[in-house]
Amino acid sequence: MSTQEPKPYNLKKLSGFLGDDPQQVVEMIGLFLETIPPELVLLKENAARGCFDEVATIAHRIKPSLDVFDLQQAMKVIRTLELFSKDGATQREVPALVEELTVTLQYALKIMADELRH
Repeated sequence: MSTQEPKPYNLKKLSGFLGDDPQQVVEMIGLFLETIPPELVLLKENAARGCFDEVATIAHRIKPSLDVFDLQQAMKVIRTLELFSKDGATQREVPALVEELTVTLQYALKIMADELRH
């Protein structure tokens, strides 16, 4: 008996914004797949260099995309990442949060890419 894990995202909000136009939903998924991986690289690089203001800026920039795809786990991490990047007492936790966000989003990106191919 195999149970399929639920998707880490939900397209209802995106579909609502786009007026339930399936072609536009596909285009937005494609755009998400194209833009998020480079942002994750920038997050990692800036966290490793201790550029926490830039980490907060990038986190803030990608947060709306995560929200529209209803990536709830990623949203929890991104909110914490934004806060911790601005607080000297918690900045040491930023690289681990970036790693958690990366793992979470890479999983979601893989599932989205697989679904677009089918």
